[in-house]
Order: sequence, then C-alpha cells, then structure tokens
Amino acid sequence: MIRLLRKLRALVALAAIFLYDIVISSLAVARIVVTPVPAQAPAIVRIPVDLRTEWGVAMFAYFTSLTPGSTCLHVSADRKQLYLHMLDAPSSDAAIRRFKTLYERWIGELEA
Repeated sequence: MIRLLRKLRALVALAAIFLYDIVISSLAVARIVVTPVPAQAPAIVRIPVDLRTEWGVAMFAYFTSLTPGSTCLHVSADRKQLYLHMLDAPSSDAAIRRFKTLYERWIGELEA
C-alpha cells in the first residue's frame, strides 16, 4: 500500500511539474522568437542517466523532447547517456541538473 501511494505521489508530481515546465519553456521559446537580436546559446548536452529500466529511460527521453526548446537526439546503447539538443543552454551543468531534478527524480520513484 505504501509503495502504491509513493508511486501515485510521484505520478502526480511528475504530471504537475511537466505542465509547469511546458508553460515556462513555451514562454522562454516565445521570448527567443520575438526578440529582434536573439541571445540564445544553443547546445547539445549529454545527460548521464541513472534510471534502471528501458521504459524509465524512454519516459525521460519523451519528457525532455516534449518540453519546448529541447529535443532528445539520441540515447546511448547502454541507456546511460541521453543526448539533448537545447535551444538555449548557457550552462550545460545547469541544464543537466534541471532535467535530472524535474524528471529523472520522479521517474525513478515510479521505477521503484
């Protein structure tokens, strides 16, 4: 019963965080589009993946691709690295922390 409640909490948190991230990321992409001289720093970021299951890694890749301004380009064969193209990533470390905190943490709770 406790495992079920933890998974339900993780699912609700993941859905809420995703909806929030969609709004924030959409506004950030809109700002980039309408600024006369864009100052974005596009980058390809390698995110180390700590998830254990195929579906967990797939969910992580899907959530990062569905977020405006980022697209998952590749998942390594061993499922330990995710390569993400980001429209604006001035700091790779900050981008990695952001995606791991927002998505990987809660997907990991669903894997447990």
